[in-house]
Amino acid sequence: MVTKKTMVNKILYKIIAQDIIEPLTYLPKGLIWGVIIITVLILINGLWYQFRRCLLISPVKVIYLGLFAVYMYTLLQQTYFSRPPGSRNTISLILGETLQGSVRSKAYVIENILMMIPFGVLLPNVLKPAENIFCCIPLGFFFSVSLEYAQFHSQRGHMQVDDVVMNVIGTVIGYLFFVSVKLICKLSKYLKEK
Repeated sequence: MVTKKTMVNKILYKIIAQDIIEPLTYLPKGLIWGVIIITVLILINGLWYQFRRCLLISPVKVIYLGLFAVYMYTLLQQTYFSRPPGSRNTISLILGETLQGSVRSKAYVIENILMMIPFGVLLPNVLKPAENIFCCIPLGFFFSVSLEYAQFHSQRGHMQVDDVVMNVIGTVIGYLFFVSVKLICKLSKYLKEK
């Protein structure tokens, strides 16, 4: 016997799976931008090394900067540039309103969390101060508020408090993943030395 909750969950997962396909269409152009940025940084690093005999940016950080460029291109394409101006113009300042809506609204809640997890993972790898939680999470909040404002100002998205809250939750999850991986790497390095 299939319960109503099971049916709703199946519909929810189906909506999320369908919605994830759209950002994947922006990925090829994002990858091109990432490769361009990596190439430019490698050239700058090479020139810097010729004159200073040291690298300006570590090779690992160059890769992270390229990945961050791919992510930001895809994110901004999905949440801003792909939407026609004037297509959305509502404001919701009621916390939790999206969770009380339709199955589609609940899918948006989950998607807003998933959308910002890479932000919380990549930003600390790109920006040294963001390795601190008191820098990374506020930057995630600031980015989310800025995006919501830009969407509202151009009428390319609904301005919702829930979006900001879910984006910050996504940033926190990403940051916790970053910290966990960092701790595991330190622990494995420590165990190898023993």
